[in-house]
Amino acid sequence: MDEKVNIAILMATYNSDRYIIQQLDSILQQTYTRWHLYIHDDGSADKTLQILSQYAEANPERITILDYPSQGNAYANFMSLLSRVDAPLYMFTDHDDVWHTDKVAKSHEAYERQKALTPDKPVIVHTDLCVVDEDLNVINPSFWKMAGIHPEMFRRQGSRISNIVTGCTMLFDSQARLSALNRAPYGSPLHDEWITVCACSDGGVVVPVHESLIDYRQHGDNTLGAEACCNTKTGSFYVSHVFSLLKENIENYKTLRSAGYGSYMKYIFNKVRNFIYYHIKY
Repeated sequence: MDEKVNIAILMATYNSDRYIIQQLDSILQQTYTRWHLYIHDDGSADKTLQILSQYAEANPERITILDYPSQGNAYANFMSLLSRVDAPLYMFTDHDDVWHTDKVAKSHEAYERQKALTPDKPVIVHTDLCVVDEDLNVINPSFWKMAGIHPEMFRRQGSRISNIVTGCTMLFDSQARLSALNRAPYGSPLHDEWITVCACSDGGVVVPVHESLIDYRQHGDNTLGAEACCNTKTGSFYVSHVFSLLKENIENYKTLRSAGYGSYMKYIFNKVRNFIYYHIKY
């Protein structure tokens, strides 16, 4: 990597030709310029590769397409990119969103502030998102409010039992990268979840930026949309789904355990504590 570049932006694409141009343009328009975009396509059958090739040829100092076999899912695609690219800092980008022009700059500023305080720990920065429809009309200016996410709650308690970090908002360092690559996950976690829990297991710090710096596009082809993350569960929901929730928590604990988490009793204690704290505070 060029010594003038300190951030590797990793993009995983698959049948992305409908929205990819807007996303590439938004990245190229960033006010912070010390970055390089690495892209791996997972076997697109549309015009995605043609578009990517045109952009890479026009911006060779900015964009590199990595050619290797398809990985089969988002986790494997993003983690394969992460394992192949060496850089001081990393960001992930989906193919169908739009970045605000100061997204990289503000994320990097938050990282630098925290790293100065905790130089020996992995650091992850993540931001809020503006939820938009497929035509970029605003649905909700804050994904965190829409989904009932309160990042400061987890930062204070330091007991992370679920993931609140959205991959396309992350900026993290090589220490966090190694935390994730040096472990093998149980099950099939999301790439953002795995990196976050592994970094936290190694004493890492997760820093929220309370500003929406990305237009998070919702459309019929989303792998995981905003609506699926909304906090709409009621008491009756928990009662009627007690067995499925129990199974879900057992699987979640096994994933956390493979990242270095403690005993199941610790998990239950933190789960109950966070549930009570959430409903008292919010």
